[in-house]
Amino acid sequence: MKQLTVLVRNELGVVAEIATCLAERGVNIEEIDIEGVENRGVVVLSVDRYDEALRALRDHGFHAITQDVLLVRLEDKPGALAAIAVRLKDAGIDLRSMHILRRDEGGTIASLVASDPAKAAELLKDVMASGGGS
Repeated sequence: MKQLTVLVRNELGVVAEIATCLAERGVNIEEIDIEGVENRGVVVLSVDRYDEALRALRDHGFHAITQDVLLVRLEDKPGALAAIAVRLKDAGIDLRSMHILRRDEGGTIASLVASDPAKAAELLKDVMASGGGS
């Protein structure tokens, strides 16, 4: 799985501009997370067609990067996320982003981006959700 990260100016209409440029190219947004701080913003997307999304965003003047995402299954209890973060830290792997995707009776599914995806996947193989990895 991959995710796109777009660094944007934090102003009215920028998300509409991104969504429209992707829609015009037939790219479906599957997940989106938007954060703004002062005059800067970050838009994190999962889409159905990454290469086309990157071209569309570039053609509209956006700077986007793509990153491999790992899917992990966590117990839904206090400390489960901390245990994963500590394992990564102790192995010298930077946790660059994490998103809780779903919670249910079976636990929590989270996506994470690490500085070394292959090393993180090996370290976390006991908690990898099916379909996880790059």
